[in-house]
Formats: sequence, structure tokens, C-alpha cells
Amino acid sequence: MKPKILVTGANGYTGDYFCRYLAGRNIPTRGMYYPPDGKPDYVAPQLELVPGDLTDRESLKRALDGVEIVHNVAALYRPTNVPQKAYWRVNVDGVRNIVEEAARAGVKRFVQCSTMGVHGTIDRPPGDENSPIRPDDYYQQTKYEGEVVARQLGRELGLAMAVVRPAGIYGPRERRFLKLARLIKSGRFVMFGAGEVTYHFVHVDDLCDGFVLCHERDEASDDVFIIADDHAITINTVVEVMAAALGVSPPRLRLPYRLLYYASAACEFACKPFSISPPLHRRRAAWFNSTRAFDIGKARQVLGYRPKIAPEDGLQQMVRSFQEAGWL
Repeated sequence: MKPKILVTGANGYTGDYFCRYLAGRNIPTRGMYYPPDGKPDYVAPQLELVPGDLTDRESLKRALDGVEIVHNVAALYRPTNVPQKAYWRVNVDGVRNIVEEAARAGVKRFVQCSTMGVHGTIDRPPGDENSPIRPDDYYQQTKYEGEVVARQLGRELGLAMAVVRPAGIYGPRERRFLKLARLIKSGRFVMFGAGEVTYHFVHVDDLCDGFVLCHERDEASDDVFIIADDHAITINTVVEVMAAALGVSPPRLRLPYRLLYYASAACEFACKPFSISPPLHRRRAAWFNSTRAFDIGKARQVLGYRPKIAPEDGLQQMVRSFQEAGWL
């Protein structure tokens, strides 16, 4: 099998899912995984798994051998007990490494996965690709800097480059939302603030569709696209939908957001000298107070992107997947 597509980050949620998505469509795919995080256990005739590291050019050369299209999904994703320079090394310098090596290897198209978080809180929703760049944290800042590097190098090296800014990725067995489901089921969830701020999701299946459109469409070259569900929903709606899927009443306890914010700041301060990950931190707390809502008109018009899964349905599907896995 000669792989046509390389997907990095194959042992992360999105990268793993995308490898399965492509292989399930009989597209020869190579998944590059980060060895310290373990080799993925998914096996398919159309999928080859190789170790690799964005900071190791030799491993990138091996992973890129013979491929035509690269989807760079790998990133250092928000561990709180690492220095900021570690984010830059992976999310910026690592992007430079793989783009340069991809051009040398004769890759035809490159899709860089970023995040809607580069826009920060949207003051006048809905936002779009031209909304101000205002990252909330160093992860988001380095993801944006990685975009800049990718697009600049794409122009210089003659590599067709598209950037995807996904909304909040969710789907079957996405563990980022497992703690939320457990709190709702146990009745221990607390709403901080009014719960009327909006959050924009993207179901992982729809995101995979968006990735493919970005490497298929010539119009995607040297451009940026927000890929998201058809509409954003309030935090209250998120909790109500998940509670209904769990068969429990929606939590009623509400406290002021500032209590959570100050508690998170204090927790970060106390944990920092010991280089341990704080159980509370302001980035997570911001979920209760930050508006994320976008217009996906550009992706619709330029790419022909059409999200198929409504967030209300996708959230129920995700909860069921937790139950089926025995996690709840």
C-alpha cells in the first residue's frame, strides 16, 4: 500500500478519528503518532501507523515519504505543568519543520489544523475568519503563530496550504466532556454565571468532512476556514441536552462566575511552584463566561461544507457512547 495522505497526531482524539474516517473510505493513509503517548490500537488494511515527532525532522522525513497530502493535526494541547517554550517548540517550530520537509518531499497539498480559540471571546457574535485575533492563553497564541508560519512557508515553497480553525471538537468517546457528563449525572454540576453565553461545537464527523474538502478544493489554497456545527448553543442548552440523555433532571445550583474565577486563579498560583497540574484553572473556568459563536458562511460558499449533525443530536450521541463504554 502506498499511502496517499499523512495524518499527524494519530494518537490524539481527532487524529485517530480522522485516520479511521479515511481508512474506512478505502483511502490509503499513514498515521503518525507520538511514541511516548503510545501506539494507536486501530488496525485497517488501508492504514499504516508510524512513530514521529514534529520536533524531529528525521522522523518527519520517514513519515512523509511518498505521500501527496498532509493533514497536520498534532499539537501540544494545553498541559498546564509545562513551560511556555514547550508550546512554541511544537506548535510553531514543529509546524515549520513539517511544512519545510513536506515541500522537500514533493507533497502537493497541506492542511494545518488550528483552533477557533485564536479569536478569543467574540464580542459581537457571530464571528468569522476576519474577527480579531485575541487568544486567551499561550496554547491558542502558539496555534495562531503556527498558522502564520504555515501560510507564509506555503507561499514561499509553492505548497497549496489551507488552515482549518475547528470549533469545539466533540463526538463519540471524546473524553474532554466525560467529566461534565459525570458531574451532571451525579447531580454535582454547578452552573457558574447565567449560562446564557454560547459555545460553538463541531462534530468530529463534520470536521473530517471539512478536512477533506480543504485538500480537495483548489479554492482552499492559502486560505483559512472556520469549521463548525450549523449553529452555536448556550451552556444552559448543553447541560439540559446532556441531562436528558442521561435521564436526570438538569442541575439547578447556580453561583456567581467570579467565585470560580478567583478560586481557579488561587489554585494555579498554589500549584505552580510544584509544577503540578491544577485541578482548577482559569482557562477551563472561562467556558462559563466566554462567547463562542461563528458564521460558517465562508466554508459553505467556498468549500461546499454542509454540517450534517446538529449539536443537540451530537451531544446525545456522545453521552450514549460514554454509557456504552461503561464510563458512566
